[in-house]
Amino acid sequence: MIDERAEARKGAKVKIDLIAKKNWTGRVLVGFMFDGDNTPLAIPGDEGKSYAAVAAGEKFTGQFKKTSLLRPGSGAPKLILAGLGKRKEFELDRVRSAVAKALKRAEDIGVDSIGLTVPDSREVRGDLAEFVGAAVEGAILSSYRFDKYRTPKPDEAKPVGELMLVFTNPRGLSAAMRKAVAEAVARSEAVCFARDLANEPPSPKPPEKMAEIAMGLAKKERIAVRVMHKAEIEKLGMGGILRVGAGSHQPPCLVHLTYTPPGKSKKTVVVIGKGITFDSGGISIKPATGMEAMKDDMSGAGAVLALFKWLGSVDVPVTVHGLAPFAENMPGGGAQKPGDVIRHYNGKTAEVISTDAEGRHLLADSLAYGSTLKPDLMIDMATLTGACVVALGDEYSGLMGTDQRTIDRLMSVGRKQGEFFWQLPLPDRYRSHMKSRVADMKHTGKPGVAGTTIAGLFLKEFVGEGIPWVHIDIAGPSFTKEDWDYAPAGATGVPVRTIAALLKEL
Repeated sequence: MIDERAEARKGAKVKIDLIAKKNWTGRVLVGFMFDGDNTPLAIPGDEGKSYAAVAAGEKFTGQFKKTSLLRPGSGAPKLILAGLGKRKEFELDRVRSAVAKALKRAEDIGVDSIGLTVPDSREVRGDLAEFVGAAVEGAILSSYRFDKYRTPKPDEAKPVGELMLVFTNPRGLSAAMRKAVAEAVARSEAVCFARDLANEPPSPKPPEKMAEIAMGLAKKERIAVRVMHKAEIEKLGMGGILRVGAGSHQPPCLVHLTYTPPGKSKKTVVVIGKGITFDSGGISIKPATGMEAMKDDMSGAGAVLALFKWLGSVDVPVTVHGLAPFAENMPGGGAQKPGDVIRHYNGKTAEVISTDAEGRHLLADSLAYGSTLKPDLMIDMATLTGACVVALGDEYSGLMGTDQRTIDRLMSVGRKQGEFFWQLPLPDRYRSHMKSRVADMKHTGKPGVAGTTIAGLFLKEFVGEGIPWVHIDIAGPSFTKEDWDYAPAGATGVPVRTIAALLKEL
């Protein structure tokens, strides 16, 4: 059961609005400055030079991730300058980080509402609407808190509650700009939704509860949701989902969401996410230290649900199917055992070596089922292997698959979104590592060798012939133990924004 008192304490997200500078009457303004410029953006002439000179006295020249708080004379608003670094090194993600740092400075001085001065299009590199959208994302994502179960201390600093986008040039208050802001809000709220799902403790979010949350995303003539419960999964022959969930008294399920575009569909895309609502490791039980973080092992499925929350408020010209298989991996009396053989939806069998390599079985059934939907592209996302964290660290997701074009696009789009990806090999010569004497394949390879690649090769066995497919291992960046620029410690919501941007491009 969800704690209703906890729900009532859940914090609101920062509110965003647009306003002309002549109508803004706030007390604290945020401005941007490039390192080495003589004036901040949108504050030209002598006024801007004066601000820059005072900031330089505090050794602020526009350095990236640095801020300066300036206090003008009586009646004038305070100004927080946020550094964007050198112009030649500028990337859009720096806007998100700069806004996050500015909001933290405002939070420290106890300000609830701030104005963000929007530069003129001639002052920024690239599209101004993208610049503003990134600022909005930085504000919402950095203001996120998961305070659902904790009582804030009386002297605890509160996040900024309102961000006004202050336009010096009133022509910036266009319908196109308002649409860009609305889309940025929608993306950010989807990420926060994914964070909420992964941050939620494991007991209140068993598989059937996650299915109930998914049902709430249904939207007439736009999003349909179907839940396949245990009996239907068994009838369909999805042995992977069934056996992984067999050790828990909470039954597994498979959620199938479908987005139908308002116009003619140009492509069909299937997105799949691993949904282990808690991973004890099963019979091959995990060490106790750190097991509490295994509530996030459904981050892939959470990203799928978040994408459909986003799809409920935007238009993309493609049909999107979302598959979210949910199960608890527990060591109960009915649990799968090392040495068991699982028959998957496409008829292929897999020998179980470690019950802690369970996620690939959920994905195997889902990939085989997703292949029957005849997609033009299939993407799966999963907190799949610790080996990926060893290889790439905790900020990069691993990419593998059969569609090089999409892999390249994900790396390019992801960098723009501040979500980072790196391609790992998927060589057929390593398939021999999965050779089994009792089944079509083992689900793991040689101990301690190419663990992420072997997981990818295993999944490839369940992708339909000729279907472009990409696997994303998000084991590293899905959850952080320390604050990032605009991701407080906990679930991050990776890779929701990148997949959303990819779908928009399609």
